[in-house]
Amino acid sequence: MIIDKILDRKDGIPYNANSFYNEMSKYAHDNGNYLIPNAMGMGTEIDVKNALCDYIIENDYNVDICKYINGQDWI
Repeated sequence: MIIDKILDRKDGIPYNANSFYNEMSKYAHDNGNYLIPNAMGMGTEIDVKNALCDYIIENDYNVDICKYINGQDWI
């Protein structure tokens, strides 16, 4: 789910930070992982990028996606 939202943006689907935050909050509510929405709501841009990259690494996705994540603004 999170990976889909990241890759949608990478593929050119328009990005809206509020919508992304809401999706991350919904995911967190369902799965108990609040790292990403907490970073978006109370952290810095770096915190969000770190949380997204942690998600990529923890779920064994291609770490090259972190290069994309780090090249974008998320909040």
